[in-house]
Amino acid sequence: MFEFEKLKSSYTLTIQIGLSANVGYHEANRGNELLHKFCENLIEDSNCFDQEKRAMKHELELLKEALSKEIEHHYEKDQCV
Repeated sequence: MFEFEKLKSSYTLTIQIGLSANVGYHEANRGNELLHKFCENLIEDSNCFDQEKRAMKHELELLKEALSKEIEHHYEKDQCV
């Protein structure tokens, strides 16, 4: 499970680095989709039990949604200035 925490942390950090580097809105969203799918594939290919995989994928989906909201907020903020 520790490795999963590192995976989520790396996923989040990558999106945040992209936002701080001022990648475009569409690129940030595509990056979120791509990273989510990549992480899902890593989970699916792991040696974990199916129930653990489902739980991790669900948590990963929640993280993706939270990051999508962060991306939306980041670009809404930029448009208000």
